[in-house]
Amino acid sequence: MVQAQPDVLSVAQWQQDIRALAEQMPKMHRSPYNKVSQQEFDSAVAVLHAQVPKLRDHEIVVGLTRLVAMIGDGHTRLTLPQDMAVAYSRAHSATPPPADSSLFLNHLPVKLALFDDGLFIRETTPELMDLIGAEVLQIGSTAANEALEKVRPVVHYDNEMGFKQLAPTFLVVPEFLATLGIADDVQEIVLKVKTRDGKTAAVALSPIPQFKQVYFVGANEALGIAAPMSQWNRKEKFWLHMLEKEKTLYVQLNESNDKDDESLAAFVAKIERIVTGFPVEKLILGLRYNPGGNNHLNRSLVLALARSEQINRFGRLYTLIGRETFSAAQMLANDLEYYTNTLFVGEPSGSSPSAYGDSRKMQLPNSKLTIRVSTIYWRDWDVDEKRPWTAPDIPVGYTSTDYLQGRDPVLEAVLAMPTTGTVASTMQQVYERAGFRSATWVYFRAVQDARANSEEITQAEEKFGEYLLQTKKSPEAIAWYSHISSRHKEEAWPLVGLAKAHLLSDERQKATDTLEKAIRLQPANKQAKELLTTIKKRSSKG
Repeated sequence: MVQAQPDVLSVAQWQQDIRALAEQMPKMHRSPYNKVSQQEFDSAVAVLHAQVPKLRDHEIVVGLTRLVAMIGDGHTRLTLPQDMAVAYSRAHSATPPPADSSLFLNHLPVKLALFDDGLFIRETTPELMDLIGAEVLQIGSTAANEALEKVRPVVHYDNEMGFKQLAPTFLVVPEFLATLGIADDVQEIVLKVKTRDGKTAAVALSPIPQFKQVYFVGANEALGIAAPMSQWNRKEKFWLHMLEKEKTLYVQLNESNDKDDESLAAFVAKIERIVTGFPVEKLILGLRYNPGGNNHLNRSLVLALARSEQINRFGRLYTLIGRETFSAAQMLANDLEYYTNTLFVGEPSGSSPSAYGDSRKMQLPNSKLTIRVSTIYWRDWDVDEKRPWTAPDIPVGYTSTDYLQGRDPVLEAVLAMPTTGTVASTMQQVYERAGFRSATWVYFRAVQDARANSEEITQAEEKFGEYLLQTKKSPEAIAWYSHISSRHKEEAWPLVGLAKAHLLSDERQKATDTLEKAIRLQPANKQAKELLTTIKKRSSKG
């Protein structure tokens, strides 16, 4: 048996590339050892360097990808040498080819997606359309869930949503499957699938020919269903559509960059004209498929939405986010979260609000493989620097059934939301879907709005507190009324609410002390007196 060894480059050339990566990448990166220790990184470099004589070229490429991914951020990555006509890429600039065409990696004739209900075939080449919507149970000899974990060390991501977006793109590259022990061969990969009709089948797939005309089809072409609106113009950097019946302006920003014939600022001016010239009751901004671009161009959109008296209100402005919301799109989400009254709908974003970015290219000397390295740390406005993502105020999942039926449950959820919602009703809706922290953020934004109506704010404070008490959410009720009592230090009603919250937690003494404080503030407060009397009677009875 012939021992594996590289043949495109010599052992010495590959080892020189590994040393160049180990020396140059840490110097370029803003903080290379933030997620991995230098000792761990150097040890991994030494191991790969020593293994080179026994590895095939593609195995070395996988090893280099793993080294770069150890840095642990979504922008720092080895750009896989692939045919960009079929491969997934977030790059906004061209990637130079490798030194030899033999270094190009292959791609299977399928594209996968990790839906909420599992790993599925999302697209195929035309001759395999019957496989669209099939659940992937096994790849090679490896169960689907295990295969996802086996590619984790080579995937570059900020958070788990970013991993869910990118991991399936590695599972269609035969060289990665073979090197990581998921499958046995690069020439034929066997998938065990459950087809749309519920049958289990084994399907042998060979890589598609490189650099020849090929295209992929999805559920709408294969099943003859209409594509949801969010899929209409995926190759357009930005576009809009007026839903006249719903009086809703839908805006989709797929890339934060100017078009050749229209700047993003000019497009935003068009949005402002439509909002002021038509009866627009809702504006929906789609960022679900935006992997970034130039974050400085976000300014025009943030200013337009923030200053819109008509749109910048709870129930009228929505931002759709998801696992592909990344980089400059994440920074846009950061600004919208802080400066507007938008509600986020969908999945958590695929980038961290505080993250490393602005990647710069470096080329390895012999293979000419391109590595992109983060050079800047972008700090979010929030005090929690470790926030993994922007969480949706209205979480909405996406299943394979949704995809196969041409549904967009995220957009459906927004269109079903009332435009006349009060701060109180908005808080309750958000709490029921996303929890206490998200609901209180709605409140804090409302309070800090210069247009805030004091009567509506007070109503929200009272109604949300009552809602927490009625649903017996004692920890949240205690936290809520503690904050409100500090905001209204001369009023008794928040203390009465706090006492009720303590009683829910069976904290009678704290409730008693709180009510006595309320009575000192407002001696005529009937509710406080009656509640205190009731507590004392119960206490006397044991």
